Amino acid sequence: MAIGSGIGAQFGIVAESTFNTYVAPTRFHEFNSESLTYRKNVVQGSGLRAGGQVARSVRRVVTTFDAGGDVEFDLMTNGLGLMLSYCMGTAPSPSLVTTGVYTQTFTLADLFSRSFTAQVGVPQYGGTVTPKTLTGCKIASWELGVSQAGIATGKFTIDAAGYSTSQSLATASYTAATTPFHFAQAAVTVDAGSVTNIKDFSLTVDNALGTGRYNLGGAGAKLTQNVVDFRKLGVKFNAEFTDTTLSAKHLSDAAAALVLTFTGPVISGTHYSTLTITMPAVKLDEAQPTVGGPAGVDVPFSGTVLDDGSNEPLTIVYKTSDSAL
Repeated sequence: MAIGSGIGAQFGIVAESTFNTYVAPTRFHEFNSESLTYRKNVVQGSGLRAGGQVARSVRRVVTTFDAGGDVEFDLMTNGLGLMLSYCMGTAPSPSLVTTGVYTQTFTLADLFSRSFTAQVGVPQYGGTVTPKTLTGCKIASWELGVSQAGIATGKFTIDAAGYSTSQSLATASYTAATTPFHFAQAAVTVDAGSVTNIKDFSLTVDNALGTGRYNLGGAGAKLTQNVVDFRKLGVKFNAEFTDTTLSAKHLSDAAAALVLTFTGPVISGTHYSTLTITMPAVKLDEAQPTVGGPAGVDVPFSGTVLDDGSNEPLTIVYKTSDSAL
C-alpha cells in the first residue's frame, strides 16, 4: 500500500518496439504534476420517435478516442536522456568522454518511430495505487526553462493512441545520485559573449504532429502521429535594461546566437554535469523597453528559433554519468 495522496504517485516511461503496444515502464521520473487522461469522441444519434423527448442512451456511441496531457518534472543530472530523445527525435549513443563521463547530443529528427508507453500510478485515499497507462505516446510539444531563483523544469505534452487502467503497476526505481539543475548553475551567452542581465529563460517547441489519423478498420484508434508541418521553436526571457544590444537586433531583425548552459556538480575530475541548449539563429519578435513606473526597467524578450542554413537550429548536449539513454 502507498500513502493515499499525491506523494505516493509514480510516473514511468519506456520505448515501444511496436506502436501502441504496451511495454512495462523501466525509466521513472520524480515528477511535479501530471494531467494525463482518456479522451473520447462521443456522438449522440437523434432517432426521432413518437413520444421521445430525451436523447436515448442506446444511440450514444464512441467513434474515436485517444489520450494525453502534460507531465512536468525537474531537469536532473541523470536520467533525462530518454525523454530528450522523445522530444527531439534523435536517440544518440552516449559518447565516452572519460571513465564514468558521457555526453548525449540531441538534434531535431523525425519522430515517426519514437513512440513510448507512459504510466502514472495514482493513489486512492486508502493507499491503493491505480495505474493509468498510455500507449502510442509521442511528445506533441515541450518546454524547458528556469525561473528566477528556481529549479530548471521541463513540461512535456503527450499525445497517445491508447489508454488503459487494467495493466499492472510497474515497480518504480530511481537513480539515487541525481540532483536538479537550477538557477545558480545557469548562464546565457549571446553571440558567444556572456551576459549577466537575464533573469529567467524558457524554450518552447511545437513538434507539429498530425494527431488525427483515424481511418476505417482501426476500431476508433489513431495511427501513429507524424510530423506534418515545420516545427515551431520559440524563446522567452526577461532581462534588466542594461544595454541596447538585443533591442538593436530586434530593430534590424538580425539573428542572435543564444546558448543556455546549466553546469551542475562534478562527475569526475574536471568534468561537470551539464545541460547545454544551443540556438544559433534567434530572431527577436519583442525586445523594446518601456517605462511602467518608478521601478527599474526590465525588458520582456520573445523570439523565434530559425534555421540559418548551416548549423543545427537546436542542439541539446547532456553531459552525465549515464552510459545509456
